[in-house]
Amino acid sequence: MLSRRSLIGKLAAGAAVSAVWSVGVARNEADASTGAVSHDALAPAPTAPPPWELLRPFALGAVVAHGWRVAELSPVVDGACVLTLRNERGRAQRIHLCGNDGQPQGLVHTGRLDLVVMNGGQGDLPTEEGLAQAIAAVAAALAANEHAPQVAALLPHAERLRRFADTADSQLR
Repeated sequence: MLSRRSLIGKLAAGAAVSAVWSVGVARNEADASTGAVSHDALAPAPTAPPPWELLRPFALGAVVAHGWRVAELSPVVDGACVLTLRNERGRAQRIHLCGNDGQPQGLVHTGRLDLVVMNGGQGDLPTEEGLAQAIAAVAAALAANEHAPQVAALLPHAERLRRFADTADSQLR
């Protein structure tokens, strides 16, 4: 049975997704009437809102480790959400939170999640120690929350590449 707080949270998340979807539909209809093609029309639609519950106790702006902060968490798109960490110097690093099917490909993984650093390499570029420790701290939080229902929307990275690598606006790497 859902608590009142959980129910209200789920309703708020649903309302937010509905509002974003409505704005997108309105933009697409406006673009259709003018013949224009918007970038939003080409972008993949989110399948779930940002899963902030997985990151608890971290929230937007929270220091994770070694000066790295949570800068953003995207909605789930193409089977993953993107966690952006930013350091004190303003450098940003994207980490895709993917499902773990027993063959993780990320820098760090938990029993059900895989954290894939998106640095333009193919798994062969080094990761600076402070960032690696920040990602490990995120993984510890994820491990404590990985039984949340939001994990079901996340696909393993290899499956994401197989399904979505050829889409026009894909950012799988």
